[in-house]
Amino acid sequence: MGLSAGIKGHDNPLSLLEKSRVLYTREEVMESVDHIAHQINQFYGDESIVLLSVMTGAMLPAAWLATRLKMPVQMDFVHATRYQSGLHGAELEYRVPPRFELEGRKVLVVDDIFDEGDTLAAIKGSVEKRKAESVHLAVLVRKMHDRGLSRDFVDFVGLDVPDVYVFGCGMDAYEEWRHLDQILVLEEGE
Repeated sequence: MGLSAGIKGHDNPLSLLEKSRVLYTREEVMESVDHIAHQINQFYGDESIVLLSVMTGAMLPAAWLATRLKMPVQMDFVHATRYQSGLHGAELEYRVPPRFELEGRKVLVVDDIFDEGDTLAAIKGSVEKRKAESVHLAVLVRKMHDRGLSRDFVDFVGLDVPDVYVFGCGMDAYEEWRHLDQILVLEEGE
């Protein structure tokens, strides 16, 4: 039985924790956020940016990151999906579009995880179409595999994870446990 068949719709969210192990501790996660912030501070200096958080996953990583940035920051968010009716490769649909005018602005898009990259690429393209001066991407976690876009598509990366089901720090396990401040691996076969 596959992971989704064995866990999805499970009545007890606590069982997800019982079937997982810690991959990165809170301390390791916060060190990685410090590292990303340092890189971003070096890159932008004192130039004003728009930090565009991708909901819902980037809620925590974007907030943690924003508290460490030294330049003027306007914070905004998008809620976007490419998986209308469960179809892979659908057009980007904004459930909530950016509210700021992005033309001529430096935009930093922040997300929780870079997996195959299609949604992040679509958001980047959409922001570029709004005539942003520049668009850079920051993610807390980059999943290491050879599917989708090149692993160096994103500009700022906190942690690399193997090609496993991870959750916490904004990433969910079937819509549970986004609020954890550590990254866990959900083990298969339980």
